[in-house]
Amino acid sequence: MKPFEELSHLGRIRRMRQLAQAALNAYGLSDTRFKFLRQAGNTLFRVNEASPTLTTKVDLYTPGQYMLRIHQPGYQTTEAIELELSWLAAMCRDDHLPVPEPVSTLDGTLLTQVSIPGIPGQRNCSLLRWVKGRFITKDIRPHHYRAQGRLMARLHNHAASWPTPPGLAKRKYDWDGLFRDDAGEGLLASEAWSLLPQEYIKPFELVTRKVKLVMDAWGKGPDVYGLIHADLGLDANVLFWDGEARAIDFDDSGFGYYVYDLSLALEHCQEDAALPQFREALLDGYTQIRPLPEDQLEHLDLFLAAFCVYLSLWAASAAQNYPNHKEELLKRMERAFRLVERYIANC
Repeated sequence: MKPFEELSHLGRIRRMRQLAQAALNAYGLSDTRFKFLRQAGNTLFRVNEASPTLTTKVDLYTPGQYMLRIHQPGYQTTEAIELELSWLAAMCRDDHLPVPEPVSTLDGTLLTQVSIPGIPGQRNCSLLRWVKGRFITKDIRPHHYRAQGRLMARLHNHAASWPTPPGLAKRKYDWDGLFRDDAGEGLLASEAWSLLPQEYIKPFELVTRKVKLVMDAWGKGPDVYGLIHADLGLDANVLFWDGEARAIDFDDSGFGYYVYDLSLALEHCQEDAALPQFREALLDGYTQIRPLPEDQLEHLDLFLAAFCVYLSLWAASAAQNYPNHKEELLKRMERAFRLVERYIANC
C-alpha cells in the first residue's frame, strides 16, 4: 500500500473516505451516504441518512444530516476537542442555543478515535447535527448585526455560568495566548515577531502594552473572561434562518475576554462606510440580552487592534509554511497594520 504522504490530493481524500466510514460505524450510521466537503485543517464530510426520522428541533437542524469532522492531528488536543463538544452539548441542553449539536457514539461518547491501515496514527472524529441556515454575503444590513449581537450575548451568558468539566482545557486568548504562545502554525508567536516588517514593531508593541494593562486590571473573573467562539463574524461562521443568527464552527473556540470575542464581529467591516451603523446594531442586540459595562465597551477597539497584531503574527508564521499563499497573507498583514495605525491615530 502506498504511504499516505506520497498520495495525491485525490488519493488522500479517497483514503480518508475509508476512515470516515469507520467513524460513522461508531455512530451507528453505516448505511448513510456521505460527501467530501473540504479539507482546511480538519477533513469534513456531509452525511445524509437514507431515511431520516423526524425529531424535535426540525426548525434548527436538517433531519438526517450531519457534519463529520476528522480532526487535524496536532492542531487540537483530545482534551480540547472534548471540551468543545461538552460545551456545545451543554448549550443545546441548557439554553437551547442555535449551535451544532454533537451526536453520541453507540458507546455514549461524543468523540471517537479511529485508525485504519494506510493512514498513520489514530484520528479524533466527531459528528454534529447539520444546522439549517445560509451565509449573508451581500445586502448586509444592521438588523443582521443586531441578531448576531443577541446570539453572542446568549453564548457569553451560558459560558459565564457553565462549570468547565475537570481535566479538560482549550487554548487561551489571553495576553500570552495572543502574543507569546503557539499561534497554530508550529511557531511561537514570540518568535514570529522577528518575521514582521520593521515598521510594524513599534505600533504593535504599543497595542500589546495597552491591552496587557487592561487584562491585568480586569483579571479573569466570569464577568469578563470565559469560553468564547473566537471566530464569529458574518463573513465566516454566522448563519441566518428566519431572521435568527446561528453559530457554527467552534473549532477555534477557547478561553478569552468576552469583549475580544465581540470585537471580532466587526473586524471584517472595519473599512465599510456603514461601520458606525453596524457597530451600533451589534451592541444594541448584545445589550438587549447581556449588560456591557462601560469600561469594557470603551476598550472594544483596543481588543480589535490586539487581534490585528495576533493575526499578523499568525500570518507571518503561516507565510513560512505556505509559500504559495505568501502574497495573500502579506495582504492580510498590511490590512491589519493599517487598522492598528488607525486605532492609534484615534486614541
